[in-house]
Amino acid sequence: MKWRWSLLIQVVLGCPALAQEPLPGAPGPAAPAFVPNEMCGPPHGPCAGCGTAMPEGGPLTGNHNFPNFIGFVSNPLQNIDPRAVTALYPIFGSAWVSTVPPLPSADFQLYGPALTMALSERLAVGVNQGGYAVAHFSRNERERLFREDPLGRFREESSGGTRSGFLNLGGFVQYTVIQDVADQFLLTGGLRWEAPCGSHEVFQGHGPLHLAPYLTAGKEFGEFHVLATTGYQFPAGPGNDNTNLFYGNLHLDRRLFGWLYPLVEFNCSYHTRSVAFGLPTRRGFIDFGNFESTGNIVTLAAGANAVLVPERLEVGAVYTTVIASQRDFDLDGLLVKMVLRY
Repeated sequence: MKWRWSLLIQVVLGCPALAQEPLPGAPGPAAPAFVPNEMCGPPHGPCAGCGTAMPEGGPLTGNHNFPNFIGFVSNPLQNIDPRAVTALYPIFGSAWVSTVPPLPSADFQLYGPALTMALSERLAVGVNQGGYAVAHFSRNERERLFREDPLGRFREESSGGTRSGFLNLGGFVQYTVIQDVADQFLLTGGLRWEAPCGSHEVFQGHGPLHLAPYLTAGKEFGEFHVLATTGYQFPAGPGNDNTNLFYGNLHLDRRLFGWLYPLVEFNCSYHTRSVAFGLPTRRGFIDFGNFESTGNIVTLAAGANAVLVPERLEVGAVYTTVIASQRDFDLDGLLVKMVLRY
């Protein structure tokens, strides 16, 4: 899928003070009170968005006290916005891998939306894993793939190099524990879940239900923003699925011109015990949720996010590459994400 945008819309609403000339012979109006610009916007940052009508309560309104924040762009499975917001996130992703064990050369495409729903200013639930995937494998190397796959999940590959199907479904529930509007800082705790209901054709649907308690935080430093998340994922039932892992991810961005956010993100996963590389692939050689191989891995994502309509519409894109992994596994990817916020 190719996204084309011909115009970036910057909405700048000021806080003008209006006055009228008194009619002849009429008593003049009282002098208006002076309102400093600082009261028109966030305590820290410019007055971009002054006068913007924020929702005044009601179902699904969520938290609009951090208007200059953007969310994570890469790794939508683990990286969740710490704010309680109501938003729809259409996502397109593509990844490709070179010919290195344990995979043949291949490319993958993912199409799917994610959804967050604010139940209050602090409580939110959402679905951030799922969608439809298409995988293309090199036909010339499928015999080596068979040898690396003792469970026999690739035997149908002899009939063609393309596989497609639905991904495992997953979501979360989270609550903002700290909301410091004056210092533009918030801390949120939550619980992620993943149900193995995807298609075996794309190596999903294996293993028990998985859970992952996590913490995510955000802080504004002038025009800079830092987001961080950490969690622990584990199987919630019996099964030959070794996916006990810690993860920690970091997001850094800087706002330019009031609407453009160049950004960089680091995503790291670490298994709690040493295992053969083949064992963690029980649920799939590639984790389509975040376009990373399972195992100990660190990826770097760089790109930008554009706020087209403040508090309402954003679009971002990142290029992801592996900077550290087991057995020199190498994978590159592109992810495009739109945000439609209520």
